[in-house]
Amino acid sequence: MNLKQFSILIEKYKKGECSAREKELLENYLESFQNSTSEWNEKEMGDQRKIEEKIFSGIMKNIENDKDRYFARAFQSPLLLKMAASIIFFIVLATGVLYISGVFNQKIGAVVWYEKITSPGEKSTITLSDGSKFTLNAGSILKYPRQFNGKTRDIYLKGEAYFEVRHNSKQPFVVHTGNLTTTDLGTKFDVSAYPDNKTISVSLLEGKVKVSMSEKGRIDKVTVLKPKEQLLYDKGNNVIKFGKFDSIEAVGWKDNIYKFENEPLSKVMQQLGRAYGIKFKLADQSILAQKITVKFEKNSLQTVVNVIKNLTGLDYKIVKGNKDTKEVLFFR
Repeated sequence: MNLKQFSILIEKYKKGECSAREKELLENYLESFQNSTSEWNEKEMGDQRKIEEKIFSGIMKNIENDKDRYFARAFQSPLLLKMAASIIFFIVLATGVLYISGVFNQKIGAVVWYEKITSPGEKSTITLSDGSKFTLNAGSILKYPRQFNGKTRDIYLKGEAYFEVRHNSKQPFVVHTGNLTTTDLGTKFDVSAYPDNKTISVSLLEGKVKVSMSEKGRIDKVTVLKPKEQLLYDKGNNVIKFGKFDSIEAVGWKDNIYKFENEPLSKVMQQLGRAYGIKFKLADQSILAQKITVKFEKNSLQTVVNVIKNLTGLDYKIVKGNKDTKEVLFFR
């Protein structure tokens, strides 16, 4: 029996449409699977009985909102409870994914993880289970739990996000970005950690944050930032610098405001390309280091392109794909 046949049979079983022969086939198959001599790796998967109960609980929770109650009634017996675990375990193995709602890779009592991904040109604001809120910048990935159950509230960031954290001294809020971790001490802050950027920045607007740098699992440096203080970590040289920052430059992006003060075109075009969801290209790479000062506030792409043209003396060509702008090429 392959996965497709198995899935069709399960659907028929749910609807009460199985023939006597199909029902017998399914139940015999599940019994044989449950009685398999394959060893349950408790170290990797946790307590087998609790796993089965957790899986069945999840199944029943999903079924509660289903109009078809047949399947719910069918799984009231202890034997069929075990069969439910076998169904899920079979599908898990067949698809090569070793978790259902975080059960197998997170173990009992662990949280269910979500992953929010924003495309270029897209931002997203989400409120977490503890009341904390984050705004995720374009081209970013944030992994966060449905519920915070541990001693710390851990999330994982690639890209940039602005955080408004509901402080809880008994359960610190921790943002992981590579080998830097930022711990909230009651705060509003921005973390920018795009993989293609040479630096990671932590910009504190209110409250306090603790930033720790670890190397090979060992914490080397711990710093507490004060309001209006920014930490810049050079990933290549493994060097940390501190300084004041312009709040509009650091977090204006969440309100579609982009301010650049004597910044090279390379950085300007990288950030604007991410914000507008297109590629800014230069035909002559030698002018990437040219610096400009400019502020865009909720401007259209056309306005942005024309302003850059006037500031740099460059001309441009808009390349379209599927009716939308794909890239803007600047040239002399």
